[in-house]
Amino acid sequence: MKQNSTEFNIKPNAGFNRSNWKWLLAILIIVSMTIALRFAWLGFWMILPFTLLELGILITLMELVKRRGSYIERVRINEGAVEIFHIQPGKNKDWVFPIYWARVDLKKPTHQWYPHKLLLGASGVWVEIGHCLTEEERLGLAGAISKEIDRFKAMAGPQNA
Repeated sequence: MKQNSTEFNIKPNAGFNRSNWKWLLAILIIVSMTIALRFAWLGFWMILPFTLLELGILITLMELVKRRGSYIERVRINEGAVEIFHIQPGKNKDWVFPIYWARVDLKKPTHQWYPHKLLLGASGVWVEIGHCLTEEERLGLAGAISKEIDRFKAMAGPQNA
């Protein structure tokens, strides 16, 4: 019997191409240092350390944004299990739940302005997925995953229950 599966890939929407970050950063460094060095040459040397501090903070923040947006959550559903893979450089994690025990839970927010939490799990182990999605996307993903889990349960039939 051929084992087919359904896969959902979730990743942050990065509007700016990450390979171009180094060029943007290089342009910002060149322009800032040119201005700071010109002022230092004119005698206003105290501008230079503050420019270096500003550029250091900018580089740190751009690196944090790049790291935070460089992950993929992959949910694979097949006839035997629901598998969740969190793929991030240096922090890969994965979970496997039996298809008959797997559940999707939309946890209500504690405040009305917070989004729902999309939890997927079984036997008391829950994994939050889709935290980069909008509220509508999260609700749609919850429905789609629930339908796929139910479809694979129905395909397997009662003999495997």
